[in-house]
Amino acid sequence: METVALKLKPRTVLGKKVKTLRRSGITPLHLYGAGIEPRALQAEARTLRKTLQQVGRNIPVHIEVEGEKGSQIAFVREVQLDPITLDVQHVDLYLVDVSRRMEVEVPIEIEGEAPAARVQGGTLVQYLHTLRIECLPLEVPESIRVDVTGLDSFDKLIRVAELSLGPDVSVLTDPEEVVVRVLPPRLEEAPPVEAAAAPQEVEVVKPVRKAEEEGKEAEES
Repeated sequence: METVALKLKPRTVLGKKVKTLRRSGITPLHLYGAGIEPRALQAEARTLRKTLQQVGRNIPVHIEVEGEKGSQIAFVREVQLDPITLDVQHVDLYLVDVSRRMEVEVPIEIEGEAPAARVQGGTLVQYLHTLRIECLPLEVPESIRVDVTGLDSFDKLIRVAELSLGPDVSVLTDPEEVVVRVLPPRLEEAPPVEAAAAPQEVEVVKPVRKAEEEGKEAEES
């Protein structure tokens, strides 16, 4: 698989003093892993930023430390950013043994268009965005692509068990978990019909003039 080389230097500036490194275009790093003592290292900020854009979390990095022979394989495990400028403040690298299997979360990417969404107006819903797998460090895929062009009805779905992975990759996520499916469009409910208002009794008020005339007629009779 693809690998990227990163040249580092041992770091002697520690603690709050690393601010001076950042101001001079240097980013502090920590390298750790099973069976080794954590190491304080540093890298040129511009080079490190470019490397991080290339590798993400799943592409191995060939670490070359100045003054040391050979290289080692590591993965990016944590990146701290400045909350305002978004500049890289610190990076943690995890050193691995390429002969030992490791567990890792790999992102899931959707490919193609689902006919049930494009033709029938459904909504494509991705329930699972990462897959936990176990494999050798150099066999870790950058991502897992899921083709949804076969979802031509609302009854179809894709489960973890149906994903295509390499023969040496073990899936740790529940195989019955749903990755993606197309939901039918929601039918708009008709607004409720208001009940007809009950007829109201109207009080008839007899005109005053007519009432007076009736009173006079009664006296004359």
